[in-house]
Amino acid sequence: MPTTPDARAGRRPGPKPRLTRDEIVEAAVAVGVDRLSVAAVADRLGVAPGTLYRYVGGLDEIATAAVALVLARTPLSRVDGGWRAFLEAEAALSFDTLLRHAALVRDLDSDLGAVAADRMQRIIAVLRAAGFGLGAATRVADAVLDIVADGVHQTHWVNDGHGELTGPARTYLATLEEPLRGSVAAIMNAPRAHVLDKVALVLDGVEHRRTGGHEGYADIE
Repeated sequence: MPTTPDARAGRRPGPKPRLTRDEIVEAAVAVGVDRLSVAAVADRLGVAPGTLYRYVGGLDEIATAAVALVLARTPLSRVDGGWRAFLEAEAALSFDTLLRHAALVRDLDSDLGAVAADRMQRIIAVLRAAGFGLGAATRVADAVLDIVADGVHQTHWVNDGHGELTGPARTYLATLEEPLRGSVAAIMNAPRAHVLDKVALVLDGVEHRRTGGHEGYADIE
């Protein structure tokens, strides 16, 4: 029996689907699979994978936009406890939010700090209201987001998603000697605590600058 054009692999009968880039990004956020893929997003939308390329450049563009959307929709942490408590809570919230969307982040080639531009602007606004100069507020917000971004990527590298270390992580540990091996293993087994401790170290330095009257870090009489 002859094969009609619409019956060929990758084609569906009927008129060409009409999509928007926003619909594709929403579908990527909703997919919730272990690894994001063009095929998974297309399947959720009920179209052939090739259809998506009429609207987006590829998987990285989808992942970048999806992560940006997730972060833009997540409300900021409370700001009534002071700037430091706000940043510590914001680091924890951003870390947890990104881990919940592991499929998006795992396939994201772009820098997470750059993707979080909308959230960074909102964090800077909070710091500016607390007396930080624009330059200082930008540096502090960027440092916190960079630590979170790096921590999320490292968590994916060391954790298999089921509470066990990945093969590459175990291989790396085997190259280390004690007591360093035990110290690194402790970090790998508690990545969230490690990330938040790194944020605290940076904020210790920020507090030192504020109390020392470092230009841009506090209103100086």
